[in-house]
Amino acid sequence: MRIECASRMAVRILSLLMLAVTVPIGVYAQGSKTGDELLAQAQAALSKGKPEEAVSILRKAIDAEPNRADLYLLRSRARDSSGKFDAALEDASKYVELAPNDSLGYLNRARVYLSLEKKDKALEDANKAIALAPQDPDGYYRRADIYNEMGKEAEARADEAKADELDK
Repeated sequence: MRIECASRMAVRILSLLMLAVTVPIGVYAQGSKTGDELLAQAQAALSKGKPEEAVSILRKAIDAEPNRADLYLLRSRARDSSGKFDAALEDASKYVELAPNDSLGYLNRARVYLSLEKKDKALEDANKAIALAPQDPDGYYRRADIYNEMGKEAEARADEAKADELDK
């Protein structure tokens, strides 16, 4: 179940980031042409398994556009992929600050908290994501992962069942 959730989250994040490049909505306001180009380069580097390269590219993009939430989300993913969990948490928190009503930010940060073995904080963020998007199965899959890590099998099974129901 965890692999399915991670794959679904990766697809959702990449879809969101591609949308952010082309459509100016909310905090995903279209940036400069250079910012969009850097984002595309970083996405390509990350998809090729080069998270450090993506982080370097995103550093330049964030310097140019420090209030662009999608850049922090992708850099959080890249830092998480390279095992830099504290830095990933900083970026995940910045994304939440810039886009407080987006459940994806809380799901991303919950994953990072889980990597840092901060299960209670991960659970708080998963609950916030579910509150923001109760019809999105990703929140329930993430919370099921957290419950499994906490040894709460009954709660994990209930969330997996709810997520499967919503995922149909």
